[in-house]
Amino acid sequence: MKKLRKLLQHLPIKWKLTLWSTFLIFLLFASYNVMQYVIINHWTVGYEKIQIERYIKEVDAYITNPQTDFSSQDSISMTTFLNSINEKHQLIRILDKNGHIMASASREIPDNLVQPKSASTKNYVTVNHWEDKFLVARVPVKSPSFSGTIEVIRSMDIFDEFIDTIFLIMLAAGVGGLILSFMGGNIIAKQLLSKIQVVTDTMHRIRQNGMTERVPVPKNRDELAELGILFNEVMDDMEQAFAQQKQFVEDASHELRTPLAIIHGHLSMLNRWGKNDPEVLEKSLQSSIKEVERLNTLVTELLELSRAEAEHFPTQAGDPSYVNEVIDCVSNNFRVLHPNISLQQQLFPKDVQIDIPANYLEQILIILLDNAIKYSRTEQPAVTVETLKEKEVVSIHLRDEGIGIPAEDLPFVLNRFYRVDKARTRKQGGNGLGLAIAKRLVLKYNGSISLESTEGKGTTVSLSFPVYKNEEEGT
Repeated sequence: MKKLRKLLQHLPIKWKLTLWSTFLIFLLFASYNVMQYVIINHWTVGYEKIQIERYIKEVDAYITNPQTDFSSQDSISMTTFLNSINEKHQLIRILDKNGHIMASASREIPDNLVQPKSASTKNYVTVNHWEDKFLVARVPVKSPSFSGTIEVIRSMDIFDEFIDTIFLIMLAAGVGGLILSFMGGNIIAKQLLSKIQVVTDTMHRIRQNGMTERVPVPKNRDELAELGILFNEVMDDMEQAFAQQKQFVEDASHELRTPLAIIHGHLSMLNRWGKNDPEVLEKSLQSSIKEVERLNTLVTELLELSRAEAEHFPTQAGDPSYVNEVIDCVSNNFRVLHPNISLQQQLFPKDVQIDIPANYLEQILIILLDNAIKYSRTEQPAVTVETLKEKEVVSIHLRDEGIGIPAEDLPFVLNRFYRVDKARTRKQGGNGLGLAIAKRLVLKYNGSISLESTEGKGTTVSLSFPVYKNEEEGT
């Protein structure tokens, strides 16, 4: 039994589905046949009882007739009466109160087949004699001049042959049903697994040809079609993630290679001859320190980006931020750092909370203001910060009058390491990670970020966040 169970557990899904569907279909078919057989058998017995009842009524009417003489001399007339109503394969007897036969009429049934027996209540019994089957009915009868039992014995050979034929037919139908069930189960299993096999084949092609392969999705929107759609969506996400990872590695390698090469060149020069020249030594050390600082900045931004892209990173649950308050704080800090900046604010009168911690909102605003100042066209950068509230959404618009972004670069500036002008950006100290960090933080808190820019005229960055729920209830 354990070996059979182990074998069944290790069968392929196709054969498991085939066997289970075969078993269930055959079980239903067999149950129907058994129920039908029982009903037919019960019907035949009931039919025989109805026939016997008819003869019992006739004999009872004869006995209860006042003109009937029950003396031993009149047994011939009683026998004649029983013969007149009797039919084939039936025995009718009249017994006295002691169980002795007073009259008997038989047609093709031996008199000694069933021993006579008086009865106090009506009853039916089935008697088997060799291969023959008989139904025996005994009914007590009583009249002013007689008390005894009517006994009817009826052969069921005809119905037994009919039942045996039905049984053979059902047995043959059961075997045929088992075969058909197996074939049908196999077809059902193939139909169910054919679409799963398509997914398997697609995965094999993905291993061979790369992640561009997709599962063909049929037009009918059944569960397996939904599985194919979900699989394709997951593959799209994975392909995008691998592409981003590849781009990240390439860009990071490129970004790290340059400062490391500069540092290595300066150290090699100092090692060969420059350490003896104070002026060269000072210049090389300053350049190396500058590159190390750039490396530190790059590593810090990479860590910030990784933290922003993580599935779970520390958040202060239930600690929303006041939009205007955070903007005032960041603006004042920038005015101190950049005294020549023209920073205008157009904030809605009543401060509103949004569902993002203040430290993350500050980080986003610092990134955006830093970019606005860095890419300004003049020595006095002009920046405007505006806040708007519409129903359940708070919008923050940050506009500058800088160099702007070319239209062909605008869709990509939020990607990590993307820079419009790499040479100019490196000179200004950018690594192309700030906007990517801001984007990830905004999206993590169910916000949205978009850019509008005209080259040579300036850029507008728009942020949108849902209003904090408690704030909605308070308003």
